[in-house]
This record gives sequence, structure tokens and C-alpha cells, in this order.
Amino acid sequence: MKDKDCLFCKIVDGTESSQKVLETEDFLVVQNKFPAAPIHVLVIDKKHREKKDTVSGVYPGFWDGIMDGVWKTIKHFGLDKTGYKLVNNGAGYNHFEHEHIHVLGGSEVEPGGMT
Repeated sequence: MKDKDCLFCKIVDGTESSQKVLETEDFLVVQNKFPAAPIHVLVIDKKHREKKDTVSGVYPGFWDGIMDGVWKTIKHFGLDKTGYKLVNNGAGYNHFEHEHIHVLGGSEVEPGGMT
């Protein structure tokens, strides 16, 4: 399921440029175009699933799958030893409805401030 007007669907299809970091069967990891930390990547679902649906549990097992992709990303960058922050924006804080998780790290101080 794709949304022809969705930037993340275009990235997954390869019709929009991106810097790929990792790829699994279900998820794509790309560099954030506007990084807020030395390491700032997005773990993007390859299917167009909207946040309201993933958060409300419409897709059983979805969160296990995306968190596996997040963990592979953390290990890839060695952030499991140096620190990382996960961000999942929603309900007006997000710019895109297509579900994704930000993985940030690589700095001396906590990216985005203390939480």
C-alpha cells in the first residue's frame, strides 16, 4: 500500500533521493535531511501506514517489527555503547503521517535537550 503523494513512499520507491543507511524486508533507514544530531536517521515503514493506525493497534505486531529495525540501526552506529534517543512525533508535532521513528545520537550532550 503506497500513497502517491507521500514523500516517504517516494523515498521507499526510489523516486525521491535519500541516503540509505540500512534496509530490511519491511523497513528502510535513511539519513535525515535536516539532522538535529551528528547521527540522525529515520526508520521508515516500507508500507504507507499512518500514525493514527499504528498507534491505535490496527497492525498487530507492527511495533515489534519497527523496533527490530530501530535496534539494528542503533547497533549499526554503535549507539548501544554511546547513547541514543528515539523520537516518534505525532498529533501535530509530526510533519508526515507515514509512520517512522527518528534515531539520534553521536553527540556529547543529549540531542534535543534533556528528557
